Amino acid sequence: MALSGTFEDISFGELLQLLNVGHKSGRLTVWRGKDADRSEIFIQDGEVVRAVSRRERGPEVVYQILGWSNGEFTFERREEPVIREITESTEHLILEGMKRYDEWQHLEQEGPDMHVVLRQRAYAVNARLEELSPSAQSVLRLVDARRNVATIIRESGLPPAEAFKAVTELLVEGFVEEWTQGTLEGDVLPARDRLPEPEGAIDFNTDSYFSSKRQLSQRKEMAGTALAGGAGRRKPSET
Repeated sequence: MALSGTFEDISFGELLQLLNVGHKSGRLTVWRGKDADRSEIFIQDGEVVRAVSRRERGPEVVYQILGWSNGEFTFERREEPVIREITESTEHLILEGMKRYDEWQHLEQEGPDMHVVLRQRAYAVNARLEELSPSAQSVLRLVDARRNVATIIRESGLPPAEAFKAVTELLVEGFVEEWTQGTLEGDVLPARDRLPEPEGAIDFNTDSYFSSKRQLSQRKEMAGTALAGGAGRRKPSET
């Protein structure tokens, strides 16, 4: 059995139910954008036994994808056995995902700032990343100046209340801030080049979680040019 489509044709939850009822075995690959978000879900006899993404593995990957409003998928039938890493049944995963979706909707209605778009404060983290809770570190990866708070919470894979608490932690600690330019309400903008350039001073002696090697190289080069120019101006007065 080969199957492919988009989540506009069938939701991820409906797709899992279809494979579960049919007792199918194989690999389900889901993605969106230019493979920026790509995950693989392994299914045996209709049950999800393993789920892996670039950053996570386990049930949280399934919960994250259940929060997607768009995406593509392909299912390839495979009979090779896979070591089971997920003990929850597919039915349980879907029900838990639906429960979290209901909690997210309630939170969105109650929260006044759920449509605020957040961006990382450039070079604000540096060596402080480890001070954040594991939940806040996980949520921080989704803050990209394109997702709003509601989308971040929905796609985090965390229980909504825990994800909201993590967002609050990031705001209070100054790791993220509100961003109002170059965004669309709701989901992610398709073009990554719309992200704002980082701002703020750089401590070249401290590695930053957000540091861009290209930007650091450029600024170092500019600093070196400025120093060389200053030395050249001082040289006539010294002779």
